[in-house]
Amino acid sequence: MFGFSSKKKPRLDAITAFLGAGTQYHGQFNFQGVVRIDGGVIGDIISDGVLVLGEEGLVEGSISVGELIASGSVRGDVTASRRVILNKTAKLTGNIQTPSVVIEDGAVLNGQLRMTEAEAVILSEGVAPCALPGQPAEDVTETTS
Repeated sequence: MFGFSSKKKPRLDAITAFLGAGTQYHGQFNFQGVVRIDGGVIGDIISDGVLVLGEEGLVEGSISVGELIASGSVRGDVTASRRVILNKTAKLTGNIQTPSVVIEDGAVLNGQLRMTEAEAVILSEGVAPCALPGQPAEDVTETTS
């Protein structure tokens, strides 16, 4: 109602978990909300939330999150459904797939960047990607969840 979404967006000042400097986590790391990592994670990270990687943070594994804000090091592929921000101290060795990316001067990206359309845009347009503008798509079945 009144244009507000019922789904709350995570606030960056409301960190739900913190992995401090000098600590290491081995294995798959799942979380909700906002997590800050200043230590090390050896394994894959999966969430639809926000991952904040501090300057001393290190991730060795793939990252699949809603949003990544990195100031530390990542060795692995990154998929973000909303955006990726590489701050000036970030070092990423791997590929990025996201609809929005910000790379500050000084950040290092060794890999490929693939820009995708945001999921909300694809679903709201209602036109199949194979259709030409003004023409209906042929042999396309619409599905809803």
